[in-house]
Amino acid sequence: MANLQRHASTVQVIDTLAEVTRHQNRELIERSLVKTLAETVTCNELRLYRIVRVPPEIELLLIDQAVNLPPRTAEQSPGFDGTVSPDISDSIVEAVESGEIISHVGEVSCVVYPIEDKNGGIHAVLVQFVDRIRFEEQRLTHGLLRIYTNYLTLIDESQRDKLTNLLNRETLDETIIRLMTEKHVHRASVPGRRREDRGAHWLGLLDIDHFKQINDTRGHLFGDEVLILLANLMRNALREEDLLFRYGGEEFVVIIDVPSIETARMVFERLRKMIGNHPFPQIGQVTASIGVVEIATQNGPSSVIGDADRALYFAKHAGRNRVEIYEELIQQHKLSDLSESQTSSIDLF
Repeated sequence: MANLQRHASTVQVIDTLAEVTRHQNRELIERSLVKTLAETVTCNELRLYRIVRVPPEIELLLIDQAVNLPPRTAEQSPGFDGTVSPDISDSIVEAVESGEIISHVGEVSCVVYPIEDKNGGIHAVLVQFVDRIRFEEQRLTHGLLRIYTNYLTLIDESQRDKLTNLLNRETLDETIIRLMTEKHVHRASVPGRRREDRGAHWLGLLDIDHFKQINDTRGHLFGDEVLILLANLMRNALREEDLLFRYGGEEFVVIIDVPSIETARMVFERLRKMIGNHPFPQIGQVTASIGVVEIATQNGPSSVIGDADRALYFAKHAGRNRVEIYEELIQQHKLSDLSESQTSSIDLF
């Protein structure tokens, strides 16, 4: 056998649980899961895939991988070069469609575990490459994956706004830091790459115009309904990879990944128009002002939000129901025309 057979003891299982649940970041949890499973069960390799596209055309994204074979043996073994053979691909499709654990015995044997999300859908698969399929290790892996799913559900719920079910303000700083870090790493790895060749992240701070009037004239139940409907409207309009937060009160944050300032303006203008054209029951028209900034070389999350907030103030002062981009305002020297007394007098609510 390529690997010594291991039997997971109670202590090992407890250590595994402790390792997986010591993180709150999803990516760290996923990497920890693969690492600890590879150390606990007998296998040659583990791969964790996220499902990017669902049946009938399944598309997979490799999240993490652990190889237990020696490097030379791994290079000589079919299926351990990062590719997926047709037989294994068929097993993955079957596992996703059926929601059942699928075992494949062949030149390269594996067990495919579908991983459910909190709504019962399959959002990922774990592929366990083995020399021999063992039922007791299948049960152990399946049990650990269920705990992993339950823990992710708890983490997800703690990061959601209770009213709108959007990501909450507490997760925003961590997201901005992660995106800024990724940008610095990218610059270090490809210093000669042109700006237009890579994507950029743009943050839009969106505020509902005259929201206080809705609460005062209609009541807070109607105000809450507007927030819920607006959240659903934006969620359906944006791409799956875009990020949507409830920042507080009637303010939302949208983060998109597009290559240019022109594309960013187009996306946020489309969002603004969609909101303004949507009939809200018993309210009628609701409009929003949006301040936009690129997440780039600022001094942290507060600086990013601060720049977007200044652009939002300008949008409010200029008449509301408009999109203003911080970089354009700076280039046009328009922010210097907006004094502190003016911004403090703007009724944002």
